[in-house]
Amino acid sequence: MNEMLLHYFWKNRILSVLGLQTTNGRPLHLLRTGFPHQDAGPDFKQAVIKIDDITWVGDVEIHWRSSDWLRHGHQKDEKYASVILHVVYDNDTDLGLSCPTLELKKYVSPSLLQEYEQLAQSLEMLPCRSFLPNISSLQFASWLSRLAVERYKRKSQEVLQVFHSCHDSWHEAVFRRFVSNFGFRTNADAFDLLGKSLPYRHVLKHKDSRLQVYALVFGQAGMLDDGRPDDEYYATLQTEYRYLRYKYGLSSIPLKVWNLLRLRPQNFPCLRLAQLSECLYRIPDLMDELLNCESAEVLGQISEFVPNPYWETHRHFGRDGPVHSCQIGQNTVNLLIINTVVPVKLAYASFRGDERIEEQAFTLLEKAPFENNVVTRRFVQAGFPDDSALYSQAMLELYKFYCTPKQCLRCDIGCAILKNY
Repeated sequence: MNEMLLHYFWKNRILSVLGLQTTNGRPLHLLRTGFPHQDAGPDFKQAVIKIDDITWVGDVEIHWRSSDWLRHGHQKDEKYASVILHVVYDNDTDLGLSCPTLELKKYVSPSLLQEYEQLAQSLEMLPCRSFLPNISSLQFASWLSRLAVERYKRKSQEVLQVFHSCHDSWHEAVFRRFVSNFGFRTNADAFDLLGKSLPYRHVLKHKDSRLQVYALVFGQAGMLDDGRPDDEYYATLQTEYRYLRYKYGLSSIPLKVWNLLRLRPQNFPCLRLAQLSECLYRIPDLMDELLNCESAEVLGQISEFVPNPYWETHRHFGRDGPVHSCQIGQNTVNLLIINTVVPVKLAYASFRGDERIEEQAFTLLEKAPFENNVVTRRFVQAGFPDDSALYSQAMLELYKFYCTPKQCLRCDIGCAILKNY
């Protein structure tokens, strides 16, 4: 057991609040639990209790055993002089403190402790799976909506950080986010470096030339650094890039940062770079396109973009192969909406204080298809709803920040389970 459980008991009054008594037999009435305190010092501030006929206002310190007060050295710390109540599960020793002690052992149901132990020690991906049939659809919807907001608040802050690192240029920030998310999981770091190495203003200057846009992207990706005299298309791009690199003083990223092994054909870096290049050539202004995207169909047009015909028979430079589609798939479009469009719109809405744009962003997320992956499939199999991308994003947040680190006491579903005992 850990003190987090006791904090949960105290904060949520998960104990018999009637008939409480201190360890020396004095009647105690809990009027206000106080506010959780994260910094050094007592666990709860400004609590209000009544002992006999006297009302006390001050701090509350919580330990599993009363002897932990000495073990943590609180007797030497003046910050604990304001403690009006020492709350423990097991009063294993009489400390002789000036404040009274409340022992929780006789007020907490043993079955509740057992259920918490079951959740905390479970090795399953979803420790609460067996309890989920008792959770209502309203509880699911409410918690998942809050998780989605939590996730996108963090993502929008990431976009704002990029914005400030780009000297407060929204055009550069949106470009970097768009490029970075083209790598998805396999080459995310490489595409992120590419976005940082290639100023969007240079792309805009050459947006009317398909060849030059491709040369800038492939050149900065480090794909044009060696010689392939037998490949005419490669040689043309390389010649163009050498001119542009000299003109703008550019430096390409190292080829070694790219993951080239054990990839699905559609995730080969050169094919993704060709798709990215075509998007940059065909979309006059990324910022305008993404901020005005109000439905999946608007961005869906990029699935119709066909890269240079060279890539219909190539996945790498100099390696011919059978004819294949080199267009962006619908699943990729959906991921760009989830990971790029929505965070960008929310960051811009926060920057402008525009609730209308924020509402558009979440509406877009609610209308986008549910993201089907290993994690979300497990949640759906356990009974979670699969209505939209908003729910799939919430599940990813839940898995990473609550289920994996066993933060059941911070999870609405975990709390709902414990409150039944």
